[in-house]
Amino acid sequence: MRVVVELSGEHPTLPRAEVLAAFEAEGVIVRELAVGSSVLRADASGPVPRSLARLGLAHVVCEELVRGSFEDVRAWARDQDLAGRRFRVRARGIGIDLDIRGVEGALGSDLGRTGTVDLAHPQVDLRLLAADEFVLGRVFHRVERSALEKRKVARRPFSRPISLHPKLARALVNLSRVPTAGVLLDPFCGTGGILLEASRIGLRSVGADAAASMVRGARASLRSLDEQADLVLADAGRGPWRPGRVVGIATDPPYGRAATPRREPREDLYDRAFGALAEVLPRGGHLAVGLPSEDAVEIVGRHLELLERHALRVHKSLTRIFCAFRRG
Repeated sequence: MRVVVELSGEHPTLPRAEVLAAFEAEGVIVRELAVGSSVLRADASGPVPRSLARLGLAHVVCEELVRGSFEDVRAWARDQDLAGRRFRVRARGIGIDLDIRGVEGALGSDLGRTGTVDLAHPQVDLRLLAADEFVLGRVFHRVERSALEKRKVARRPFSRPISLHPKLARALVNLSRVPTAGVLLDPFCGTGGILLEASRIGLRSVGADAAASMVRGARASLRSLDEQADLVLADAGRGPWRPGRVVGIATDPPYGRAATPRREPREDLYDRAFGALAEVLPRGGHLAVGLPSEDAVEIVGRHLELLERHALRVHKSLTRIFCAFRRG
């Protein structure tokens, strides 16, 4: 299956990394890969639609139908028999000045010989991308960006000022490479945003926090959105989880001493907790984590192999480094 993913463009590397991690999580085999700043194209086999339905940092996902010049695309369109089905064509120029109405109108005319235009409820939803060449695809997934916005922590029953946006929580879940129906652990669950996104894409999850208020709040937020996770009151370095159950870990640990159990120095907490968590992961299992500094990356790297890192400025005074580690 040849697919085209329109990346969100909110970061130069993280959206692409999320796609590749989602492929890996679901066991998709990628034969060819081409990546630009806004688009990722792949020739892949396996549960491709399921893997791409997990994404948070993307817009539209299509099955590629034809590519080449605009005349090549029009020739393909004229050869189709839509048998009266309703269709829609939307176009986008990437790095070029495109006459969107003109190309949409031309393709609509070609396809309209055997189909009917329906912009609201099409049976065949087509997407034309134009850059150095034209690519026409059939849309099979649109990332619900508005739904992600509605799940922001401020709109949930329990919130705290510094919490991940749902789209970034979703990206961390995917970087953990936990497959559908696998068990994900968030040992610093806080307000429950990572657990919420894990549940939304069909993962089973276990969350823990050392603060009872966080566990109660996360449970309330999950229930309000009809999502589920197992929640326990536990220190991240001394949790009740056993090796063999957890497939991967995604977490966003506390950044300041005031947010740590017993005001433990952050460096001590990270070393103790991630040392213990490394033993929970199976061989080849992944930890996806948002870290506040290079020192923190080095601490976690004492226990696990660093695979990738993506620094993202959250606001003026805070940068998170989104990392994926692996247990060798």
